[in-house]
Amino acid sequence: MQSSESKDPNVPATNSEHSMAVDSNVTLTSTLAQLNTLIEESMQIYELEDQKTNIIDDLHNALAVITEFLSFSVNIHPEIFNLPSDSTITLLPNLDLVIKLSTGKTETKQFADYSPEMITQIIEYVTPQLIDLIQRQKTYLTEKITFLRTATKQLNILSQLKENLPNIKSITETPENLA
Repeated sequence: MQSSESKDPNVPATNSEHSMAVDSNVTLTSTLAQLNTLIEESMQIYELEDQKTNIIDDLHNALAVITEFLSFSVNIHPEIFNLPSDSTITLLPNLDLVIKLSTGKTETKQFADYSPEMITQIIEYVTPQLIDLIQRQKTYLTEKITFLRTATKQLNILSQLKENLPNIKSITETPENLA
């Protein structure tokens, strides 16, 4: 027995066939729109990841200029890295992180290898320490420069005094000593 509905393309479709075709077209159109959204969103994520990498590299380079010039190393609290409190983490002037665990194991990691969240925590923790080190270095240098200026002024007074004295022959150059 044949179905009362014909599959012949020359015969107009019944309401149920037309409805299925419309539903199929709507589904395909919706799927294509979702694929376009997926592609656009994925491209934006890729661009954001690229920006993140560039910003972390820029931050690393800028911070390294400060720490390498001043040769500062600072300790970082182990809780930032979810490590036991008896662990030691040191940020070196080149921004490598030396991690010493209580077991004696030591490893070195790059600052830029961490996630933005971790880098933010590191920056928040080390910035006050770096400011303190810079202020102490500035005070030390100011004191040394002040001392050197004072010493230079005193020595310049002696130099000016020498220039203002009449030419006095030294004892070894007097005629009695030359004979």
